[in-house]
Parts: sequence; C-alpha cells; structure tokens
Amino acid sequence: FPARKITTSMIWEDVVLNQTTATQVKELSDWLQYHHLFFKDENLKRKIKPGYRVLFYGPPGTGKTLTAALLGKQFDKDVYRVDLSQIVSKYIGETEKNLENVFKKAETKNWILFFDEADALFGKRTNVQSAHDKYANQEVSYLLQRVEDFPGLMILASNFKNNLDEAFLRRFHSLVHFPIPNSSERLLLWQKTLPAGLTLDKSIKLEELARQYELSGASVLNAVQYATLQSYTRNDGTLYQKDLLDGIRKEYLKEDKSF
Repeated sequence: FPARKITTSMIWEDVVLNQTTATQVKELSDWLQYHHLFFKDENLKRKIKPGYRVLFYGPPGTGKTLTAALLGKQFDKDVYRVDLSQIVSKYIGETEKNLENVFKKAETKNWILFFDEADALFGKRTNVQSAHDKYANQEVSYLLQRVEDFPGLMILASNFKNNLDEAFLRRFHSLVHFPIPNSSERLLLWQKTLPAGLTLDKSIKLEELARQYELSGASVLNAVQYATLQSYTRNDGTLYQKDLLDGIRKEYLKEDKSF
C-alpha cells in the first residue's frame, strides 16, 4: 500500500516554532476540534465543504512532518504519509488509480493525509508539447478535483511554496511557513534537546552555539546525539562543548556549509 503511518513519541512541549507558525498550527488544531459544528449550522452546512487543505513549506528539518504527527496524536487520528515513489507511474492512468486507492481508504478510516515532497505530484503544469505533457496535466486536473472532495485534513509539505501549481495554492485554506529558527528559538531547541542523564561541563555555552550556528531543529538533535554518543564512548557521564561543536561541524559538512 503506497502510504505509511507516521507516529512520534515527542509531545508539543518538545517543539519550537516561531510565533506566526505556532498560531497557524493552532488554527489547524481548532479546525480538527470544531469542524463538525459547521455542518450543524443551517446556513453554513450548504456552503462549506467538509475537508481542510494546508501547505507546510520550509527547509528540511524544521518540523513539518513532526507537526503533522503531533496533530494526529493530539486528536487520536492516524496520519499516513503518501509514498510518492509508489504513487507516480509512467503508465497512463496508473497514477490516478493509485491515488484513488489512497483517498478511498483515507476517507473510510478518517486519516490525516500527509504528502511529503509534494512537488512531485502537485508541481506546476507544463505547456502541452507532447502526449506525455497532456496526460501529466490530466493528472493534475484529477488531483485538483480529488483534493477538493477529500473530507478530512490533507497536509502537503514542500521545501518551496513556489514549486506548487497555483491552482492548488488557491485551494489551500492555509499556507504555513516553517523557517529556520532564529537564535532565541535555537537556544530553546538546545535547552530542550540536551540529555537529562549527563553532567554538562562548564565549557558548554548554549547562548554562543545558538547565536553562531544557524541550524534546524533536526540538525540540533543530530548534533546532540553525536555529542552524547562521545560521552557514552568515554563513559565519563559528561557532555563537553567540544563534542557539541564536532556534532555541529558534521551537520555543516552534510549541507556543504563552511564551519
């Protein structure tokens, strides 16, 4: 089946979002809690469609997938990440068929659908220059209709908002930006991520790390994991600034950034 359930053992208190992002995520939470009331209203029930569509966009590691998983956890709903590698087919009509299976199952099970790297499926339509372009545009037309008809919460995630077809963007109820955290948010991330079971050496200066190194939440976690492993290896029960810096260096190398 081309969709996988995503879960998390984290809680909302583990997440650090900027104020604007947090406010928009709260609106999503409000919709999940109260949307059924629209259909008890004599006027609104004829006019409002039952589903809710939202785009999460921003760099990798900024909390898009985690936020989707936490919304499901909060409201006891299964969140399924659609595997686009299994969905998109070079054979005409197969992509639509694969998607229809996912949508139908999601509707009957009341899932939250999460399309990661959504550009592959919801990208900009091309000018028709070949039969392939024509069918690719037909897929987008099918998707537009199916997205509007889906009665639950649908979350699309992309690194860049501009990669998506404007016809989809117009149909979203909300566009939520997940930016790289600023220095005060990074300080919070460092504080929330440090291991509870190790002694922090006096060399550790979290304010300095937060100010100097621009990292996503996922990169901070990776750096702390690396540093903690060094402490376990030494078996000295202490975390040092040098270990954290080495962890940051590894994250910078991954992204080809100079340290």
